[in-house]
Amino acid sequence: MAFDELNEPAQQFLKRLFEQTGGQTSRQISMYDIGAALGWEREAALQEAQDLMAAGLVEIRTLSGGIGISAEGVEKMQSALAPDAPAPSLPRLGRGRIMETTICRAVERVCDGIKAQAGSLDLDFDSLAELVADLKTIADQLGSPRPKTAVVRESLRSLEGVLNRFAGNRCLADVRALIGD
Repeated sequence: MAFDELNEPAQQFLKRLFEQTGGQTSRQISMYDIGAALGWEREAALQEAQDLMAAGLVEIRTLSGGIGISAEGVEKMQSALAPDAPAPSLPRLGRGRIMETTICRAVERVCDGIKAQAGSLDLDFDSLAELVADLKTIADQLGSPRPKTAVVRESLRSLEGVLNRFAGNRCLADVRALIGD
């Protein structure tokens, strides 16, 4: 579903969520705060958030109303804000021992995209377990104050092996761009 196919309240809600989170999937905000900023009652904010969750554009984070924008929601907003702009190129991991912040953010976005599409890949149990383990390893490194390039690179290579079975997979192209071999 394209951004312009959403109804007006859904567009307003998603746009406000995108702005409030800076387009970062790791951030969260109260759905009720977004609704209040739009002049809505709590029930209207809840309904819109639920509809966007069902569409895969918003993710629930806490039972008290904390939500975040999904990787798919970020893509929808970016294409709506700049429909003719080419996809931003990803930085390469580089050869430094410790990853820079901009590279960490790019890796996080790619991993969020992989998580968003993992359920639709029809992976067998062992491949899914491998994918989850690699994503967890990367997440652990990104949570470190000094994320190690070599660990992330090898985990991305492992992900590449799993995703390689799906031709035309956007996430596969992103992983390869990050590795940059």
